[in-house]
Amino acid sequence: MSFEVDIGYSSRRGPREVNEDFAGAVHAPPGDEARGLIAAIADGVSSGGRGREAAQTTVMGLLADYFATPATWEPTAALDRLVAAQNGWLADHNRRRQSRSSEEGGTALTTLTALVLHGQGYTLAHVGDTRAWRVRAGGEAAVPLTQDHAFDHPDMRSRLTRAIGLDDQVRVDYVQGDVRVGDCFVLTSDGVHGVLKPQQVAALALQGDDAEAASEA
Repeated sequence: MSFEVDIGYSSRRGPREVNEDFAGAVHAPPGDEARGLIAAIADGVSSGGRGREAAQTTVMGLLADYFATPATWEPTAALDRLVAAQNGWLADHNRRRQSRSSEEGGTALTTLTALVLHGQGYTLAHVGDTRAWRVRAGGEAAVPLTQDHAFDHPDMRSRLTRAIGLDDQVRVDYVQGDVRVGDCFVLTSDGVHGVLKPQQVAALALQGDDAEAASEA
């Protein structure tokens, strides 16, 4: 089953010195349209300035490899393999950095929320405190589809309980559900949902007919 999806992005540095967020989306290749698309967002965290690298490599690796997995695999199986591989790679690099001089030391971690749209359903893979929301026409607020893996503390970025690259193995939350015509899915980092309420997310997501303009708003 093929479908049309309008995609928009927006990212700002805000008051921080470096923007360590990264996001992207990829449609299935020609001839394989029934596999839908995959979108992902990551928010890098680091003690040595490498959070952006962790976020970017995690998202780009996932988007590049997802449709290379066998079409017979369930989305959860494909995501689990790919996320585990990226986590192992990043955890190994963190160990090597920590064993070098202090100038090269520090860990690079990242959150990850990935959304796969396929057929009449969706699959989410989630680690950390980035979030996925679903907005439906007529709804008063965006419905959260993920749960944060972080301590209840104002500085959520430094209180993550799960992250890509934190340990040799990572536990991933998976969520599946149905998709209706007109559904809007929103992926956010804490710089957005730490400020906007669910009602505001819904109102912005549904304004106008252009996903890019809604993202900028």
